[in-house]
Amino acid sequence: MKTVNVAALSAAVVLIAGLAISAFGQAPYRTSPNWTSSDRQVSTGGALVDLDRDGWLDLVVSNGNDIYRQSVVAYYNRGDGTLSASPGWQSSDLAYNGHLDVSDVNGDGFPDVAVSLLLNEDGPAAKLYLNHAGTLSTLPDWTSAEIANTFGLAFGDVNNDGRPDLAVATGWPYGDPHVFHNTLHVNRDGELETVASWQSTDTLGFDGALWVDGDEDGWLDLVLTGTDTDTWLYPNLGGSLDTIARWRTTDNTRQFAIMATAGDVNGDGLRELFVTDNTQLYSGSGRFRQYNGRLPGYFDQTPSWSYFDGYGSAIALADVNADGLLDLATGAWWDRTRLFLNNGTGLPTTPSWNSAGTSVVEKIAFGDVNNDALRRTTERFAAGGPRLCYLRHQPIQGILDVRVDGRSLEPFEYTFDAEHGWVSVGAAAAEETKIDYAWSRKPDMAVTNWDERGNYLYYNELLVNGDCDGDGDVELDDYPCFHDCMTGPGGGVGGSCAEFDWDIDDDVDLREFAEFQNGFTGP
Repeated sequence: MKTVNVAALSAAVVLIAGLAISAFGQAPYRTSPNWTSSDRQVSTGGALVDLDRDGWLDLVVSNGNDIYRQSVVAYYNRGDGTLSASPGWQSSDLAYNGHLDVSDVNGDGFPDVAVSLLLNEDGPAAKLYLNHAGTLSTLPDWTSAEIANTFGLAFGDVNNDGRPDLAVATGWPYGDPHVFHNTLHVNRDGELETVASWQSTDTLGFDGALWVDGDEDGWLDLVLTGTDTDTWLYPNLGGSLDTIARWRTTDNTRQFAIMATAGDVNGDGLRELFVTDNTQLYSGSGRFRQYNGRLPGYFDQTPSWSYFDGYGSAIALADVNADGLLDLATGAWWDRTRLFLNNGTGLPTTPSWNSAGTSVVEKIAFGDVNNDALRRTTERFAAGGPRLCYLRHQPIQGILDVRVDGRSLEPFEYTFDAEHGWVSVGAAAAEETKIDYAWSRKPDMAVTNWDERGNYLYYNELLVNGDCDGDGDVELDDYPCFHDCMTGPGGGVGGSCAEFDWDIDDDVDLREFAEFQNGFTGP
């Protein structure tokens, strides 16, 4: 059973009309969004995810924040690369919803949605909507036993059993002194435990949660971004979290940090940690900050790169211009969405692209909504290695197949994080683990907005199809390598040729050749 509907993806590949940019050094988005949702809510959390497994990404958004009791909603893809303007699904319960995360909790092949809860004096800290063959429950199927204010949470796999576990960062920067412990709800055979089996020894306040293998030992560690404290990391001790944080940032001990992400931006083979900081409270620096990865000590404690933007709120990584390098997207309250394009050794000191208008940005998410640049890649991991597998691409569109020693795993036997590009496999390989997945050379960018402007989608309008040599043009020099990969229907693909299987149907045929011709630009 596959996590992505391959047949649906094959039928869904389309080319979007619009500005084509062939120079890879440019930002591939227009400065104004191509799509804006018609409903105007206080939107906060967001994710691009194929809820109904029809081969097209949908947008799920949590609303309310600290202003109104509102619903969680989903904007479904119409099957032509466009999102519905109004929600096609919404929850029946109304709450002060914070951020969300998605993962297949019960292992049925359909992604479920977890949401954090604010201003919840006598209610749960987090809730979960199960996905029933493409439609989410209208009421939560699970709630945590812990009562706490929460703004951020994240799915990970603490014990590498292939089941997603849920970490909850507790805190409320505008209220009384923080008294809550941060928690981890382990997945037990497809169900999250109601009472958390792990909680932090401390009661520090945190707004965001991130799972990342910070010391490259094959186990996910938990990073929590601090309010009136540092950003802290709780090490994974071979399948269980240390209750005491062993690493922290030291450059701003009274920060107001909201979100974190991680990825290898400087090309040294180690993931860097990126954190937002906000000047609204305490002594926040207002900077987006990069902490370089190091061994064996997780990350540097002071930043190697930063950019001031006042009320910094959102941060995300993706290769937006098809040069093989991760770029940084940032958002702030009452400010512009920005992109910092990787120059080959790191990020520039000033933005490479800014949105034309301002908004109160809460979340930035990447994915190929119109399926116009999907690629297929197979990666192999030798026996004896870790069951936590980081893929070469980040984010990914979805998992097509996971095979351990030649056997395809069922969805309940592995879990993955599309945003950060890792897969956790529950079964140990005697010979080899092979992961077949889809990714895109043209990720589109979704932005959720708190200020009731609607949510945004920016289509990626870079021209990349058929550029075999990666020079930014589709020309005669690209034809020989493409021709050598053509196998015809049913011929199969392998090695580097898998990247030309644009419709993900297991061969490179005339369908791909037509797309190659359509993209031909010359030098």
